[in-house]
Amino acid sequence: MHRTIRKLLEDAVGISEQIIAVNLDIRGFSNFSQQVESPDVAMFVKRVYARLLDKYFSRVSFFKPTGDGLLLTIPYTERNLQEVAREVINTCLKVLKEFGAICANDPVINFEVPKKIGIGISRGTSCRLKSRNKTLDYSGRVLNLASRLMDLARPAGIVFDDSFVISLLSDEQIKLFSKDSVFIKGIADRDPVDIWYTKDLTTISPLNKQPIDKVQWKTDNYKLTLRAIKKLGPIFIYSLEKEPVDHNQIKINVTYPGIIKGRKQKDFVSVIPLQNFEYHLEAGEPEIKVRFDALAKQLEAIGVKEGWSIKLAIIYPR
Repeated sequence: MHRTIRKLLEDAVGISEQIIAVNLDIRGFSNFSQQVESPDVAMFVKRVYARLLDKYFSRVSFFKPTGDGLLLTIPYTERNLQEVAREVINTCLKVLKEFGAICANDPVINFEVPKKIGIGISRGTSCRLKSRNKTLDYSGRVLNLASRLMDLARPAGIVFDDSFVISLLSDEQIKLFSKDSVFIKGIADRDPVDIWYTKDLTTISPLNKQPIDKVQWKTDNYKLTLRAIKKLGPIFIYSLEKEPVDHNQIKINVTYPGIIKGRKQKDFVSVIPLQNFEYHLEAGEPEIKVRFDALAKQLEAIGVKEGWSIKLAIIYPR
């Protein structure tokens, strides 16, 4: 395929086109991909993509996978804008409602899969890269914005910005959304933009309600060996100095020596995100429970030895 695209690039031209960009993201995918085998992850993604395209978005002009989701484009004109906008919202609402059962009764999917999805929607002018009547890609602010808005749609739901123009929607559709103002990295760092979100499914993070350059991040570093992790397991509790602005933004990175053919390397290290942890307030004190038993198994499977030094970096917004 890459050779075909390379040939098509020789005759490629950019065409201005008005589109609605839809970015869908499977929530909980990272944790899911660490808990099941890679072939099962690939099978789930394959089935989900096929059903989203065949059952829900059969009339898109272009789509491409984004790793754990899809980016879709739907062209519109001045004449059919309202019709297309309402159809897109209806389709996305249907996806939200039915995604939890998208693989139900599928004999191939005999393992637990993610049940929620986040969707970002924007509209505007894009650049379509076209060659010999084939679309190679789309680019432009509208696609980047859809991706940023999708990231706001947590734990699930739909988010679109005010320029989508909510008055295009029906009264029934409008009732499902609430309005807020947010800062968006790379798009609205200092001056907020208005957004609309599914009020029963989406919670806008307090982190997005302050200027990007005003957000303060704290990193707590801890060093210990794999042997110590085993002894301290199965669960270890870390206390944070201060309650995070948004505990959903907490990240834990695990750094360990690089390994080549089973041997520890001095020149580089490897980093993996830790998924098996929980945040909670204990008597008003912020704490993180880390599943050391799961971490120990993961490190052993990678090839880390018991005496090797491991670093845990807990990163959170203060």
